[in-house]
Amino acid sequence: MLELRANAVLLMLVVLSAGGCASTQIVNVWRDPAFSAPTKRIMIIGVTKQAGIRRTFEDEFARRLATQGVQAVQSYTLIPEDGEVPDERLAQAVKRAGVESVLISRLVRVEVHTQVYVGAYPGPPPFGFYGYYSWAWGSYYDPPQIYNYDVAVAETNLFDTSTDKLIWSGTTRTIALSDLNKEIREFVDVVVKALAESRVI
Repeated sequence: MLELRANAVLLMLVVLSAGGCASTQIVNVWRDPAFSAPTKRIMIIGVTKQAGIRRTFEDEFARRLATQGVQAVQSYTLIPEDGEVPDERLAQAVKRAGVESVLISRLVRVEVHTQVYVGAYPGPPPFGFYGYYSWAWGSYYDPPQIYNYDVAVAETNLFDTSTDKLIWSGTTRTIALSDLNKEIREFVDVVVKALAESRVI
């Protein structure tokens, strides 16, 4: 059992190393070339009906954006309902927040990937009985291990509230680990870094 767990850990390390040692990668970015003034006040919307995840997600975005000199308003502070609200209700919240833009993230799909860990195979035995005896005790066959893991594909869009137009969009891929809070922190770090590099914040 311990060996199987060790192999599972090794497989995850292989998967993460293939993705640059981070659970989240940004795979596509689009920016409106006509947008020139970085936004300094943003409303954050996490699209999920799970109240705890939404609040953790929006709080982490607000904390991380503050390090970039951006004021962020968590949507749950103005829209406590867990789920979609009418356009009028949303417009009222945006107006009350007094923001220049709205950042909204949603899960697009979850992909199931398979990683095969090739087992260990003993090399050729040495010549002679005594050498073979020691080799027989120290060598063993380790069968291949098959490990399935999930990759969450998400889309994050930034809209200008004055024009209602999309000014930035990013697509991310996140390897699902066992620590959801860590996944959220890494996701937010990657997205905020991409926003800064695109000069929209």
